[in-house]
Parts: sequence; structure tokens; C-alpha cells
Amino acid sequence: MEFESNSSDEGAAPCLGSVAVIGPGLLGGSVALASQHVKSIKTVSLWARRKEALAELSESKAADVISDDLAAVVSGADLVVLATPVGALEGLVEMFLPHLKKGAVITDLCSVKEAAVNAVDKKVSQSARDDINFVGAHPMAGSESGGFANARADLFRDAVCAVTPGKSSSKDSEEIVINFWQSIGCQCVKIDSRAHDQLVARVSHLPHVIASAIVETVFKGSNEAHLLAGPGLRSMTRIAGGSPDMWAEIICQNKDAIGDAMEGHIDLLNDLLKKVRDADYNELHQFLGDAKENRNRLYPPIKDQE
Repeated sequence: MEFESNSSDEGAAPCLGSVAVIGPGLLGGSVALASQHVKSIKTVSLWARRKEALAELSESKAADVISDDLAAVVSGADLVVLATPVGALEGLVEMFLPHLKKGAVITDLCSVKEAAVNAVDKKVSQSARDDINFVGAHPMAGSESGGFANARADLFRDAVCAVTPGKSSSKDSEEIVINFWQSIGCQCVKIDSRAHDQLVARVSHLPHVIASAIVETVFKGSNEAHLLAGPGLRSMTRIAGGSPDMWAEIICQNKDAIGDAMEGHIDLLNDLLKKVRDADYNELHQFLGDAKENRNRLYPPIKDQE
């Protein structure tokens, strides 16, 4: 499994004059807000499906153009950012492909990449638009609180962004997409879409499933258990507050990789259960010490908080 890292070297690809964002939720709204702070981007357009959302978006000044007219939003864009669930990608791409300018590039931010890349590649290949390229992406940023109300321009600052090219990608379009995500704060890593899904199942999707399971365990125990819940439980289960609609779809789309990760975790828990039942101090101490060391490798402790 090979990775290619890209430092934040702006200017490695042609500048984007116009960016269109499809979907005004937390991530899409944040992309629109962040894009307005990129000097080379002169116009930001934002598409929303629901008419009732247009007034709120217009008041926020999240973009230069805000509309439910898909063709009008994408027609002049150098880059189109798909900020919708994977299930909506094929239909949207089919609708707006005829309206894209020559040489436009498409990217996305879905957390399951193989399905997203295959869906968009399929529509691009079926069209007569051989001048259009798609390069998948997944910025590892977000919040358990969704919706445009929680969007912010600095959401992607220092976030890792996985860039997953597909059949309709070109070298130039890859550079354009990497340059864009870097311009709004990301550090990019290029990776195969299937490898991405296997890794993200362990670092993102499995933790969400486990956080949700812990909450259910608390409430299926003693009725008074939640009365003693402290900050440790709060921080450990924060992500369980995410959207059930979004997460059920993600789990179904990445079911094999998540299932494999869950099986491995269940094996670890069964081994740990035996150590607990046996009150094996030495084995437990070793397990906890290894976990602490590995956690500190992932997130080095701040010196004044040690």
C-alpha cells in the first residue's frame, strides 16, 4: 500500500477562478466559506436543493451565487465540489455534466471513496464529455453537529485530505484538486480508493460504531448509570451524536471493511475479557501500557498537560 504526500505548496497547479459547491451542509458550507479566503478564487457558487434553505444561505453570504438552479451554479465553474451523500452523486453528475465548461474538474468529499469514484467515473465515461475529469477526495474533518449553521471557514485547517484518483482523472486534474484542498488548509495524501476505505473503516467508521455501542450499553444497564457519567464518557462518545441518516448510509456503503474491522476488534475484546475475568494484573498492565504508548504516538501529549 503506497501513499504520496503533498506539502502545502500553492502554485503547483493552475489557479482556480471559480468554484461551485453542490450541497450546503456542514462540509459543503465550510468549503464555500473557506474558498472565499483563497485569493485566486474570484467566484464561489453554492447549490441547495431546498428552496427554504436559500434565504438563510443568502443572508449568510456564504457564496457569491446561491441558487437551486443546478445548471446556473456549475456553468462557469473551473472546479465543482460534490458535498452530498454518495447515493446522490450519479443523479447530480448526470444532470450537470452537459452544463460544465470545457476542461472543468470535479471533486467530492465523501467518506467512502470506492463507491463515490466508481459512481462518478461511470457517469463521466457514459457522457460525451471527454474533456471533464473527476478526482475523488475525503478531507478528514467534520463535527457531530451537522448542517450549514455549524459550517466555518477554518474547518479544514491542518486536516488530512485523502485524494483518490479514478479512471476519469488526469495528472493535471489531480494537481488542481490537490492544490485546491491545500489552499483551504488541508494536507493531502494520494491513495487508492479501496485502500482508503479499508483504512478509514478502522480510524473513523469503527470508532463511530463503538461510540454508539458504548452509549447503548450505558442505557441498557442500570437506570441510574447515566447519573454518574463524567467527562470521560462524554469525550469518548461525542461522535455518537452524528446524523443516523448519514452514518447508516456510510456503514452500508463500507460494510465489508467495517465488518472486518469489527471482527478484529471483537477478537481483541474477547482476549481482553479473559484478562479481566482472570484479574491478570501483568497482562492488563501490558495491554494498557501498549495502548497508552500507541495513543501518544497518534496524538503526542501537550507538555504542560502531562
